[in-house]
Amino acid sequence: MAHDPDLFGKTFDQQLEVAGDTIADRDISPNRRIPGEIVFEPVLNGVRVTARDKDHKVLWGFIGSEGMIKQIHCPVAIYETLQVLLSEELKKHGLPTSEEVDPLQAAKQALSGLRDTIDKLRDTITVKKVSKATMERAKAIGRIANDANRMICLETSSFKGVKGEGEQADMPV
Repeated sequence: MAHDPDLFGKTFDQQLEVAGDTIADRDISPNRRIPGEIVFEPVLNGVRVTARDKDHKVLWGFIGSEGMIKQIHCPVAIYETLQVLLSEELKKHGLPTSEEVDPLQAAKQALSGLRDTIDKLRDTITVKKVSKATMERAKAIGRIANDANRMICLETSSFKGVKGEGEQADMPV
């Protein structure tokens, strides 16, 4: 792909208008294109929309519902793969980025945060008298926890020493 100076500095929409169907074959610096996919998954109260890279890693996502169809803005979660890509872009353009952290320490902090979240969620459904609100929370927590567990298992299935549910791992915890 050769550098395409006639498209430099134009918005993506302007570049698309000029390049048309050949835009995928054009090197339009400083833009960076990431091959991937948009996935729509039905969930309890709507549709989860996620953008994934070519390896199917989640970049960003949100839950679409009937109430948000006419909204322009909505809460969007960004995931680590996108955070890394954004950090690379910020560095490339000389913009401030966060400090580098020790990966082992970061993983331990993330697991500790996950354990705290699980404990808080468990506390919200561990009640003396089960109400309709408790049942609704339990239903949502069950769905969310199952989704998170599935995603973690998929993402870590290639790690040597990590086994699936019910299997014995050869790594100390």
